[in-house]
Amino acid sequence: MMKNINLKTGVMVVVLALTQASCFDDLNTIPLDKDEITSVEVYKDPASYRKVLAKIYAGLALSGQQGPSGLADISGIDEGFSTYLRQYWKAQELSTDEAVIGWNDGNIHDFHQQDWDANNEFITAMYNRIFYQISLCNEFLRETTEEKLASRGISGNILTDISTYRSEVRFLRALSYYHALDMFRNVPFVTEANAVGNFFPDQINKEDLFSFIETEVKEVEPSLKAPKTNEYGRADQAAAWMLLAKLYLNAEVYIGQNRYTDCITYCNKVIGAPFTLSTNYANLFTADNHLSPEIIFPVLFDGINSKTWGGMTFVVHAAVGGSMNVNDFGIDGGWGGTRTTSAIVKKFTAGKGGDVLISPIDPNPNYARIYAPGGYQGWDPAKAKTFSSPKNDGQFQGYIYFDEPTEFKFTTGPNWDENYGDNGADGTLDQNGANFVIPEAGFYKVNADIPGKKYSILKTSWGLIGSATPTGWDSDTDLKYDSKTNTWSLTINLVKGEVKFRANDGWDLNYGDDGSNASLEEGGANIQIPSDGTYIIKLILDRPEYSYHLEKGSIDSRGMFYTTGQNLEIADISQFTEGYAVSKFKNVTSTGQPGSDKVFVDTDFPLFRLADAYLMLAEAVLRGGAGSSRDQALQYVNALRSRAFKGASGNITDSELNLDFILDERARELLWECTRRTDLVRFGRFSQSTYLWPWKGGVAEGRSTDSKYNVYPLPASDLGANPKLKQNPGY
Repeated sequence: MMKNINLKTGVMVVVLALTQASCFDDLNTIPLDKDEITSVEVYKDPASYRKVLAKIYAGLALSGQQGPSGLADISGIDEGFSTYLRQYWKAQELSTDEAVIGWNDGNIHDFHQQDWDANNEFITAMYNRIFYQISLCNEFLRETTEEKLASRGISGNILTDISTYRSEVRFLRALSYYHALDMFRNVPFVTEANAVGNFFPDQINKEDLFSFIETEVKEVEPSLKAPKTNEYGRADQAAAWMLLAKLYLNAEVYIGQNRYTDCITYCNKVIGAPFTLSTNYANLFTADNHLSPEIIFPVLFDGINSKTWGGMTFVVHAAVGGSMNVNDFGIDGGWGGTRTTSAIVKKFTAGKGGDVLISPIDPNPNYARIYAPGGYQGWDPAKAKTFSSPKNDGQFQGYIYFDEPTEFKFTTGPNWDENYGDNGADGTLDQNGANFVIPEAGFYKVNADIPGKKYSILKTSWGLIGSATPTGWDSDTDLKYDSKTNTWSLTINLVKGEVKFRANDGWDLNYGDDGSNASLEEGGANIQIPSDGTYIIKLILDRPEYSYHLEKGSIDSRGMFYTTGQNLEIADISQFTEGYAVSKFKNVTSTGQPGSDKVFVDTDFPLFRLADAYLMLAEAVLRGGAGSSRDQALQYVNALRSRAFKGASGNITDSELNLDFILDERARELLWECTRRTDLVRFGRFSQSTYLWPWKGGVAEGRSTDSKYNVYPLPASDLGANPKLKQNPGY
């Protein structure tokens, strides 16, 4: 079997007939062409059962009966928007701190703003897609009963295969009902036992739906294939165990019951299966991630055989924009849409150890100084910023940061006895002259020649340039200024080579190190980078001897952010360069080769993987579950961190292992993998003011939101069509 379950043309016609009999007529899931073929004819052919199974799996990825568009599965929304995974990603990510989107499609910004209602088209599409998927599963189960198979003369190996198919389809239905429970709680409920036709489905309460999912998955578990013995992309027992573990981990939220011991039981089953952590974290998200030993259950994509504008085509393309090189992502062009917030970026910290190559030199306190009292500090010379004369020749220089427009002067002592300004704003110093005017906030280089009565003030920003940097000697990589530490800093992947610091993207002002002694000289020698790696670099200009810090860092490799030309903080969501871009998912193989198609990607989505089982077990232990120990939980967490930091420098101690750490670690490990909304709800951090992040509630600083948003509303269209449904509280 190839990477994907092959979707031959025949199945595209087959399902037109199958979905015509859906129980969810009110959900607008009727296909457009009603006259292609009947289910009786379909199921006469033994080969069709596998084709229909393929269509059901493809329902998690594709949008309709042909790719990439045309003959859509559901109506009421643009087909490219309508796919299961694309809507699931939006619902789980855009409503949280992990993602924003710059587009203005429909009411997409309701997710950031947490102000959606029952008319939101994207929430409606998610709901419709869930129940379309359930209707496909129900119809397959109706058509594969023992009686119907016997009446068609189905026997032998195909009969055995169909039995396995039925178990997989029941798992897939349970998966969709789990998503319905997680996002909508009390929903309409139909199984294959319901007769085909137009009727009003009953609404099941969350307790009974929880019980149905639990019972269904447990019933099919023994008949699913053992872990890693099924074809790639098809469900096995480990997928069932993962679903049960997730159900139990969230049981207190769903039904008010503590099921953490059960969560541990099924996590242990997964961990005991023949899955192992991928050696290289990044390879989990490449075009050949089907080779990963860690992925338990993926949603499959293939650039040639399964074309869609949703799914991973969306996830990869939408994350690329600004100055990002599309060739690095194996695509034809970026869509410039999705980024992350600073709240997430700040969770990725350095480890506890690194190899410090250059330490800043200590400042010399004995140089002659002048003082710079001004509006920025209350005009007090004794407490003002000073500039030094290293040669004690009346030539003073230094750097100063102003956080707003201001004015200042020079004094030769910590008093006003002798002071200088500039009456003509012409660069000439005048004793008792007018104040120097700083028109805007910034980091300024100041030179003052007291004997020669001249001065200069230059606003600067700083970057790193050189053969060791990703852009070589062609352009800078910007450093970022921290006014609290008075340093410019950058964490960057470098190769063996040379670098320099330069101001304002030009060579008029640059620093190197003539003696390799941490003392920077203007126009000095290139700084040597001894080997490839991730480096922490700090430029220190707030002292007489300009200096720098060079450390080969211990960095969390999961922090896959593109920062060049991107602002950390988001002032305007509509601008792609506001917020760091996430470079995690790529349509490039682990060996650097592009995927099979530059428009439609090959990268699979890892819906379930081993690392999640490690973190679920650790959390369940901390919440009081039995069946594992804190020592074991710590071991699993540190296994993930050892991979992330490429060694033990990121490992934590038992005293650092707590629930807050687990929530943050899940954000680091599972960023953009559709877990965040569920995690934040479980931790009580999704709505209200318990945790604020940029643009929560639609404001830059974040704000409290109503707790009703912990659950999505049932769509108004379905409430209007089915009088048996009752809306979720608050909507």
